[in-house]
This record gives sequence, structure tokens and C-alpha cells, in this order.
Amino acid sequence: MKLATATGTVNGRPILSDAEIKNVLDGIGENIITDKQFSKVLERLISTEPGYPGLTQRELLRVRDVVFNETNAPVSYPFLWDIAQSDYVQWNGIAHNYGPGPLGRNAGEVIGVFGTLDWTSYKPKLPSLSAFLTNEKNKNEVINFKSSIDITNLHRLESHLKTLKSPEWPQEILGEIDQEKATRGQLIYARYCQSCHEVVDRNNWDRLIVADMSSIDLIKTDEAMAENGVQYSGKSGNFKHTVQSVDSTGKVIIEENAPVAQILTSATKGVIATPDPDKMFIRRWLDLLYILVMSLTENDIPNTIKNGNYKPDTMSNPYDSLLAYKGRSLNGIWATAPYLHNGSVPTLYDLLLPKKQPDDPESGEYRPDRFMVGSRAFDPVKVGFRSEGYNGTPFTTSRRGDKNTGHEYGAGRTPQKNGETLRALTESQRWDLIEYLKTL
Repeated sequence: MKLATATGTVNGRPILSDAEIKNVLDGIGENIITDKQFSKVLERLISTEPGYPGLTQRELLRVRDVVFNETNAPVSYPFLWDIAQSDYVQWNGIAHNYGPGPLGRNAGEVIGVFGTLDWTSYKPKLPSLSAFLTNEKNKNEVINFKSSIDITNLHRLESHLKTLKSPEWPQEILGEIDQEKATRGQLIYARYCQSCHEVVDRNNWDRLIVADMSSIDLIKTDEAMAENGVQYSGKSGNFKHTVQSVDSTGKVIIEENAPVAQILTSATKGVIATPDPDKMFIRRWLDLLYILVMSLTENDIPNTIKNGNYKPDTMSNPYDSLLAYKGRSLNGIWATAPYLHNGSVPTLYDLLLPKKQPDDPESGEYRPDRFMVGSRAFDPVKVGFRSEGYNGTPFTTSRRGDKNTGHEYGAGRTPQKNGETLRALTESQRWDLIEYLKTL
């Protein structure tokens, strides 16, 4: 139990005694903790009544750190166009989008944004699809995976997304594109950008958006999100000693303390294999069967390995390929500020500038280390949301997770896929490239 492992910073002794832990968890569900139960646990932890620990704020933070993985790696809001046409959707390419992949991806996202999980364990009388997919078939008790996640509606939403195309630059609103500059910028794009960001025709109904994964060791952008996806772990519960397949390496045994990637994969498999408990018996199973069959037959994404330059998975490190970030087609990129996976660069023009290093001259032009977010006023020149002269929420880039480093191709600091580092763009070249990016 993780509560028992929380220790003081000075003496190294447990913060909570066995008796206090028993009182704190009295009447709390074994398999799932609801919001009300969580609030009750928190109240008991700080209670000074007899039998309760009466934790100080410092002690409460120590308990938090051993129970939860810290949320220290924000990511930029995703844009929805071309998701249904992409082979990998997440920034770190954790899940393939072929076959029933979109169902698992969407179910995993709902789990991550606080879907209600009414999970309990029970002794099965008959084999269940969810127990088979999560490899619990030999367990004395299995998880029921009931939740608020509506698989039928998730499938409908994904089907609607297939018709969504990236927006075109509205010249009547944001100004006409300088075609002469854009033509020059196209040549710059071909040399500096296109090896990772292929050009795609938004009107092609059979377009395929291929993710080009770049190792964090090469691209040098903030590593927190990628590393958390590999290093964070948690208690596997009923998944302990079940077997899970890892596409590129083989099968792994899920241990008591397991990577979150393993736990989330098993959880989403169980969710998508569980019929909606709010429907009548026949209807729920017919709906589930229909959704699973349609997901397998409608999805045209091919089953391929990831493209790009990244660390390969190995038997000893089966998730090394996740230590990378995705480059993809930039159609509609003008409408997706702020930039980089963590939203640490406010405009496209700033993205072409270098991150200021200690030995750089003060007179140079660099990415802003602090800017305001929250403005809805668009900057059609630098291409992004206006941050100057706006009294919003400050975004600072000093902390791990918020850094604005890396992806400095335009600044002549990040090598191309072939190992060549190109010269830094001049100011006029940056403006030419910006003009071309407006056409995508």
C-alpha cells in the first residue's frame, strides 16, 4: 500500500501508522475511489481528531508524491482535423490508429479526463470478452470495467471527424498571402521542413497523415512529457501477472508496480470490450458487436511500424520508442498556436528563432522566455495569438515541462534527419517561410 511508504524528510520514518491508515481508509471502496470518497480521505488525513494523522501541509505533499504521478508536463491542445487519417495521433506515438485503435484511443482519453469508472471485481460464472482481452481469464476474480464511457458515441464522433478538413487561411479577414514570398518560402520549406512535415492535399479523401517520430535526444524539445510516458508507474491491481503484447518486442508480464503505458493499455481494452450498462441486455451487446465490427472494417489506416528517427524498443526497454515526439503534416498549422508540443512558443515566427543560451549575445533575436496566454486576438504577421500588450496569464519557460528549447532548424542549431545542420535563416527568409506556411 503506497500510503505506508510515505516517509518524513528528516528522520525517514513512515508518516502514517498502520492504525491511522486503517482509520483513513475505513469504508472506502477497494477497487475505485469516487470524488466523494477522495474528499473524505483528504479530510481524514488532515483531521486532528483521535485516531487520525493530522498531517501538516508538508506531510500531505509527501503523501501525495508517493500516491500520485506529478502532473508536470502540459501539452498543447490538439487540433481535430486529420485525426481519423493519421497513423499515430498522440505526441509520443503511444498507440497505433489502425483497426480498433481509435476506440482505444478515445476511451483512454476519457479515462484521462475523469470519466466515471464504476469498476469492481467479481467471480465470473461465464467467460467474458473483457477478461479475455485483458488476460484476466485465469484470475479468480475479474474486473467488470463498467464506466460512463459511451463507446457508441465515441465511434460516431470519430466517424464525423473523417469529414473534417484543415482550415484555409482566410485572406478576406487576415490579409492576402504574398504569393511571391510564398513561392520563395516553398523552396525553404522543402529544404528545412519537408523531411519531417510532408505536404498533404487537404481535399484528398484518401489522404494518409504519417507521423514522423524524432528522438528527444535529437530534436532537443522539452523531454518531460515523453519521459513521463515511459518512466511513470503505478499499482497494477488485478492486472498483476497478466500478459500483454508489445507490438515491436513481444509479450511482457505486468508486475505489481507497472508502467502506466501497460496499465492504461489493459484498462482501455477492458473498457471497449464492455457493453453499455445503461442499455437493455440485447441492445447493449448488439451495439457493442456492431461498433467492434465497424471499427475493424471501416478503418483504412494500415498496420505499419512508426516512421522516423527514434530509439528502437528492446526486450529490456520495451517503451524506448516513446522517448520521441511526432512531426506531422502542417496543413492548417497557422490556426494551431501556441507551438511545440507543450505550447511554449507563441508564434510561428518565434518558432524559427533560437532559444537564448547563456553565451549568446544580448543583441540577438530569440524566442520569448515569458509571454501572456489567453488572448483571442490573432496576429496575422507573426502568425499566432497576440501576447504583447495583453494582461493575461503569464507562461514562463524556465521549468522542466515548460521549456521552449529544441526544434531549432530555422536557427541552424538542430541537425536534419541526415545529420546535416543547415545555416540559420535570415530575417527575410523567415518571413518568406511564414508566408508559405499560411498556404498549408
